[in-house]
Amino acid sequence: MSASFERDENGLCIIRCDPPVNGSDSFVFRPDVIVSWKALLGLASTREAIAAIMQGREDVSRYDPKTGRGVWTGAFEALEAALADSATGVSMLADDGEVLNDPLTAARNKAREGMNLPVMSNETDANLIAALAVDDSDEEPSSGIDVTVTKDIEGLDDFLNDESSQTVLDECEERFYGSLMPRPQNQQN
Repeated sequence: MSASFERDENGLCIIRCDPPVNGSDSFVFRPDVIVSWKALLGLASTREAIAAIMQGREDVSRYDPKTGRGVWTGAFEALEAALADSATGVSMLADDGEVLNDPLTAARNKAREGMNLPVMSNETDANLIAALAVDDSDEEPSSGIDVTVTKDIEGLDDFLNDESSQTVLDECEERFYGSLMPRPQNQQN
């Protein structure tokens, strides 16, 4: 496969593939998309998010035109709830360290299924969180997305290792999570 990655003057990330990957010869997205996919699907890395973008195919039959609910709705709601719970100190770990049924992982898995991507167990999600917290491994952690599709993309490693790219992704992440964080209720006079 021959593939290239570039970020254009408008900030768009563009991947061109020959032969096509998953039926597409190009993928065009903003850095915000990488951040939202990572958060909503519980992905371990920017590389894993890009691989998911390239491999995911939305099951449009899951869209309900009456309610507007689609593949991503439950993941957004669960992430908002998890952020609200974390703001109040609720933990998904039992005293003995066992991972409790995590509604966020369940919602992420529904979104993954709806995007035709592999699902993950609560244990995998917990191990991933622990691995990301330690961050002393030379090996990239994985939530189960096949990243081999990204290994030979010319220019992708440069993007992933570039400090200014990381700054852009950090700013996107801050905006994304900020938009989901609970807000104090307006005080009535």
